[in-house]
Amino acid sequence: MPKINVYLPDALAERVRQARLPISRICQTALTRALDGVDRVAHDAVSDLALPEPVTLTPPPNHHVAAILRQAYDVAAARGSAVVEPVDLLQAFLDEGESLVLNAVDLLGFPAASIQAAIDGAVGRRPGRSRPSRRHGGATPPTLGAGARTTLATAATQAADHGSATIAGSHLLLGLTTDDGAAGAVLRDVGLTEVVTPAVLSALYYGATFGRVATDRDADTASLRIMMFDVLERLDRLHQQIAAPAPRH
Repeated sequence: MPKINVYLPDALAERVRQARLPISRICQTALTRALDGVDRVAHDAVSDLALPEPVTLTPPPNHHVAAILRQAYDVAAARGSAVVEPVDLLQAFLDEGESLVLNAVDLLGFPAASIQAAIDGAVGRRPGRSRPSRRHGGATPPTLGAGARTTLATAATQAADHGSATIAGSHLLLGLTTDDGAAGAVLRDVGLTEVVTPAVLSALYYGATFGRVATDRDADTASLRIMMFDVLERLDRLHQQIAAPAPRH
């Protein structure tokens, strides 16, 4: 991972060393929380879908998922399809990028490039990335197919089960893993569905939600966070050991 420098006054630096705090994890969490404070309204708020056709989802998608859904129409049009399929949603998921879910999936061993290669093998390689929404003359835009509607309905059900006000990226990915068409086949072929199970996606959703909870609740919450920092730091070290190349004989 990239490194950044954190400068501390001498007295504070000495206290941190004596306390043996997991500095990297604390800094990552603090920076994430600060960024969430800026982006939360935009990304968690209900988004105006502005799609070529009416699509009603309860709960509605958040900002990121709404952008993926809009992009899926352009993906389908780019491959010459009159119907938006789940594989178009998956492609749009990759094209949109900058997703907490994609980052987590990458860390679990499934980089976007491997998923993209599987999509290219399943539906054919595209001449280039789809571009933001555009309409060509009087051409009729694609319509949302039954498979894509089922995927979105599954995502909405998962979001409702989580008590979420919006459909998040983890909910959409769950819907895609249950697809019985090309999108589901791609995710199964790369081995993602064996590792990124519904339980893992639920943990990811709740983990992201917990990370945005205010820290000034009470002393017990603060103590719990410190223990979690320590556990996560240990997991980081284990991950580095596992990822290290095996010694040659």
